[in-house]
Amino acid sequence: MLNKSAWRNALYLLPAVLVYAVFLLLPLLASLGISFTEWDGTSWPIFTGMSNYMRMFQDPVFWVALGNNALLMLFYTLLPIGVGLLLCSFLYDTRNAKERSVLRILFFLPYIMPMAVLGVVWRWLYNPAFGPIDQFLRAIGLPQLALSWLGDFTWALPAVGLVATWYFFGFCLVLFMAGLQRMDPSLLEAADLDGSSR
Repeated sequence: MLNKSAWRNALYLLPAVLVYAVFLLLPLLASLGISFTEWDGTSWPIFTGMSNYMRMFQDPVFWVALGNNALLMLFYTLLPIGVGLLLCSFLYDTRNAKERSVLRILFFLPYIMPMAVLGVVWRWLYNPAFGPIDQFLRAIGLPQLALSWLGDFTWALPAVGLVATWYFFGFCLVLFMAGLQRMDPSLLEAADLDGSSR
């Protein structure tokens, strides 16, 4: 697509680079610079050096927030990859191609749905008064487990993390399936002949 003129090529790239610089790079650098100042947003910023960072590292709330983010990252990364890999192994062993396609579409469906719709649906599912999850727990005789999932300090983070895992595992599954389908079948046959386990 690009021609041999370096200036013309740079001209083609210039709009994207400008948008990237104005909306991402400059605000990022500005926020980094402001972090070294004392500023209320109306007066001129006063340079304070590392004092903001020292206060941040001494604040116990910062460490709680950091721990919550680390826990949430498990739900956004490791769990979707693990569930996607497990389901990929299951689907790969499914002999019926039509069944495999239908299941793959169903598992990928949450990833292509709008986030606003998913938020409304899961808020309804987690509703403590009439949500299906709590209604089911009461129906099977476990009313003590029917909680206000999003309002409980202990269970709010795992409840949100479960939604993130459910949202992302379909994407991981599709990637793993694409990789397995491109793999040469002779490799599997050779591994089988060598006595490899699953």
